Amino acid sequence: SPMPGRRSGSGEMDNASWMRRTTLAISPFQFTESGVGGGLSYERAVEPQGMLSVYVPFIASFSVNNNNNDYYYSYQGANNSTNYMLYAMPGVKFYPTGMGRCKYAVGPNAVIGYGRKYENYYYPMYNSQYVYAPYYYSGSRERFLLGMMINNSLNVNVAHHLYIGAELGFGFTYFDRVGGYNEGVNFLTQGSFKIGYTLH
Repeated sequence: SPMPGRRSGSGEMDNASWMRRTTLAISPFQFTESGVGGGLSYERAVEPQGMLSVYVPFIASFSVNNNNNDYYYSYQGANNSTNYMLYAMPGVKFYPTGMGRCKYAVGPNAVIGYGRKYENYYYPMYNSQYVYAPYYYSGSRERFLLGMMINNSLNVNVAHHLYIGAELGFGFTYFDRVGGYNEGVNFLTQGSFKIGYTLH
């Protein structure tokens, strides 16, 4: 979320430097629909009016599930399990009034995610006359998802090279495979606090 370009001695913007303006940021606090964690992001201005940039965040989130108090699943040997998800979200940021010291941005991001998801599920057991009590099972299964998200952010350049920002996004999956089964449309969200360094 930089203000791309630098000022010349006369106070005018040097447009030749706009395309080289890049922000690298770290997210010491990050959350997603699957847990909390951290992240990194890359942003680069792509046109001299400062209204559009390429933006790619990378996120890792974790959560611990404890099902020991669940009557149906605990007798099957369920115990604490750590979920994790790794995300890459390539997209763009649009600054309605151009980039500057303190600006709002919004933009779409594709979402690619991989990790493990701990779930309670069951398999019905049938015979020729009726359905027996289903077999309950708990376990951690591989997860891969594809989706879309709209991110909103507040971006502040507190010094010439220092950037801070806050971000919140909402979206959905259109492919969400868990343990070999596509669970279809699910809710996605992410939010973060960012600190970064702006390069010329």
